[in-house]
Amino acid sequence: MSLDYPENIREFEDKFAIEKARHPETTRDGLMKQVIEDAFQGYLDEAEEGHYDTGKLVGKEIQVFGLNNQLLKSIPPIGDSFESDFEKDGDKLMWYLEDQADRVAREFS
Repeated sequence: MSLDYPENIREFEDKFAIEKARHPETTRDGLMKQVIEDAFQGYLDEAEEGHYDTGKLVGKEIQVFGLNNQLLKSIPPIGDSFESDFEKDGDKLMWYLEDQADRVAREFS
């Protein structure tokens, strides 16, 4: 995809190097969490045709919150964690996140 929205570990490592140079306090774990959240949120916004619900990576799952900040759904990772899923096969994780976002949009729209 791009450095703005890395879809695999190679693109992520490039983005991390740039972010670390710009902002030395950037951590690999923190950036990976943000990349995963941003990817899911992008898919969710597209599926819902706007920003209605919000996905946050909390612990080992993505929690989806509605407009009134109520928990709508919890999405588990494919494997042990979203981070390890991304490192193992970023493309597979992106397809999974897109599918889960579509399911949320159908279920709660």
